Amino acid sequence: MKDEKEQIRFIPHPSSLIPSRPPDWFALAGIALTIAVHFLITATTNKPNPFFIAGACLFWTIFVIVRTRQNKYALRDWGFRADNLRQAAILPALLLAVIAGVMAGYAYFHCTLRFPLHSWLLFLFYPIWGVIQQFLALAILLTNLERFPFLSRHKFVLVLFNALLFGLIHIYDRPLAAGTFFLELLIIPLYLTHRNLWPLGFLHGWLGGLFYLWVLDQDLWRETFP
Repeated sequence: MKDEKEQIRFIPHPSSLIPSRPPDWFALAGIALTIAVHFLITATTNKPNPFFIAGACLFWTIFVIVRTRQNKYALRDWGFRADNLRQAAILPALLLAVIAGVMAGYAYFHCTLRFPLHSWLLFLFYPIWGVIQQFLALAILLTNLERFPFLSRHKFVLVLFNALLFGLIHIYDRPLAAGTFFLELLIIPLYLTHRNLWPLGFLHGWLGGLFYLWVLDQDLWRETFP
């Protein structure tokens, strides 16, 4: 009986068959629209807009609700899963420790090493935005691009294209764009291996908060809620 359960546990999930499915053109159109509006706003304000973030979250929340009603496996396919969370979290945790240590060293030598008390609020809520961003970058964009035969066969091109696009989205701040590009180069292979968004979203949120605070010397919480 135990052997039968083990076999059931390792039956390939529908998410492993992603390249054989046609792309979700509505989702790709939603990504294109989100990026276009983002560029229009940041071209004038040169920083993220909280109203845009709220609107984007509302749109994609509705999208998730609709898609999960159409496909009961949708959340798991995207990476909102707990069955392999322990395995999926090991490398992100190591990356968090190593990269945070490097940024702490940089901050120490540039006199930007600080951690205000209100930063705990940032590190409590910012990972939520990190999960949302990685949901769009990985579960929606990457997964649908992976369904194109050429990109499915050439994973390096797929990874590089997605990371470049993710970096370009932050081009209003060039150091931030470079940081997000290299971070996404690390995150995408982890997603392709485990198909789990949770540790990657938290990695994004916590490293992003430290990058703003220690590398860019910006208090993101104070700037957002003066």
